[in-house]
Amino acid sequence: MMPGKPSSYAKLDNEPEDHEDDYVADQQRVQQLERQKQDESLDELHLAVRRLGDMSLSISTELDTQNQMLDDLNDDTDRAKQTLAIVSKQTQELIKQSGGVKNFVVIIVLVLILLLLTYMVIMT
Repeated sequence: MMPGKPSSYAKLDNEPEDHEDDYVADQQRVQQLERQKQDESLDELHLAVRRLGDMSLSISTELDTQNQMLDDLNDDTDRAKQTLAIVSKQTQELIKQSGGVKNFVVIIVLVLILLLLTYMVIMT
């Protein structure tokens, strides 16, 4: 370049740099918004997982309680079954000692007749 002569080229404006800076800033804002959305989603997910954990603990406690109740019921049923077997055996022995099933049926029929006659006397 010679002194005093105007230059034949003009310096380009900074528009491309400004445009690039705006683009970068916009992308940073978009990324920041995206991170905020993801943080909110993660917070919601965390709360949901915590609720599920609490529910699973409650279910576990309830299952333990019900298992204990079922074990107790099973023990009671076993004792009742054993008692019923003993009573059945004693009843069978009593029937054998009293002369068999025929005598037992006769006794039951006579008791029913006695109850019927008592009822008829009271009603007349």
